[in-house]
Amino acid sequence: MAKVHVKFLSGFKEAVKKESVDVSINEGTTVEDLLKGLCNQFGESLRGLIFKNGASIAGNLIIFVNGRNIFTLKGLKTELRDKDHIILSTPVAGG
Repeated sequence: MAKVHVKFLSGFKEAVKKESVDVSINEGTTVEDLLKGLCNQFGESLRGLIFKNGASIAGNLIIFVNGRNIFTLKGLKTELRDKDHIILSTPVAGG
């Protein structure tokens, strides 16, 4: 079985109380599948950050797979492979 490494930044780290996790995936698993699985694992605190109104993906969500924004790939339908590195974040502003 393949594994991917998921790193949590900003509010995600606070929601799951971890900096990162390794997740086992099946062949053909997409970013969307991974997000749903993470929400099942970590509960409502994570689900509220990822899904707007419980259904659509939040517009401020930033997801990288191996350093590339998923929207330069196949978006939520991007298929994951063994040893991929995923980063979940939201925009950070400073002043």
